Amino acid sequence: MSDPSRSTHGVLSLKSLRASAAPLAKTALMRFGGYTAIRRVAPSRGVAILRYHAVCGPEGHRYVDPGISVTPAIFEQHVRYLTSEYPVLPLEDAVRALSQGQSLPPNAVAITFDDGYADNLGAARTLAKHGATATFYLTAGCLADGQPFWPSELRYLVAAIPAGRVAMHGGALKVEVDLTSDTARKAAVNQLTKVFKRHPIPVRESLREQLRHLAGHPVMPRVMLTWDEVREMKAMGMTIGAHTVTHPNLPNAGPADAWLEISGSKARLEAEVGAPVTMFSYPNGGAERYMTDDIARMVREAGFTAATTSWNGFARRQSDVFALERVHVAERLEDLVFALEVERFAFKPAPRAPQK
Repeated sequence: MSDPSRSTHGVLSLKSLRASAAPLAKTALMRFGGYTAIRRVAPSRGVAILRYHAVCGPEGHRYVDPGISVTPAIFEQHVRYLTSEYPVLPLEDAVRALSQGQSLPPNAVAITFDDGYADNLGAARTLAKHGATATFYLTAGCLADGQPFWPSELRYLVAAIPAGRVAMHGGALKVEVDLTSDTARKAAVNQLTKVFKRHPIPVRESLREQLRHLAGHPVMPRVMLTWDEVREMKAMGMTIGAHTVTHPNLPNAGPADAWLEISGSKARLEAEVGAPVTMFSYPNGGAERYMTDDIARMVREAGFTAATTSWNGFARRQSDVFALERVHVAERLEDLVFALEVERFAFKPAPRAPQK
């Protein structure tokens, strides 16, 4: 399964579009009805599955990368526009239509969230206020009563370690990081994130424990949802999906741990919410290989009916329901709608070669 958003044609076309479409041009298209005209003349026949993470202001950047967060005010702007201009479908309905070869409403959209940040409760309330729903993929072992969510804890630990250069070992692996400046600390977070993704879970945990020691074992504030909040969201009509137990890179975790992460997340979530959990999202998208045919097969065998990726694109009838494309969300509404109405014409999925 290769990443179609990384095909040469797709990357060059999207980069060219983004470089040539200035913010003012995007705003003009919005203000003068250009996007509405595109929707009417050339409607999308697939579904744009939007991929959100955190909904927070700058205060949240202590626990989440600013590149995957939008502010509450902007999120409400997104929801207000989406519900007025698009049919916003529950993801299960869109998946059912795709898997059964049925037609979707023109310009269909579905909304998803990854990880399980505490700020997602406010997002759910905003969605409910506007009569919309979303699928929230939760990292089942890292909610408020579980172990710290490593991508967030990593940011806190790196910030807390005294300035200098530090070295750690994970088995035969040696990792050195520079913490001599704010710029170096940001680079260290990126470096360690890649290391955590590229190695099995025991290596990740060994390095994380060494970071805790170097940082003086700081107590993290709560950044993830509680189970009561999850149940509240479900009562609002939100769908609860699985995002593994501890957010590893599944291909690098090894078959035994990958299976425990996939099946264990389903079992824990179903026990907590008292209902079937049928939607799954593969964690750790980006440059690293984060899913394979073997991992997708595990997801299917665990009893899920569909799974979403971070591959950039629209899900269509020909999409694999265990490798559904999604659209990464931008902060500015104009950028999001530009992706939905203009970039979709440039995106050409590449053939997916099997990976083992």
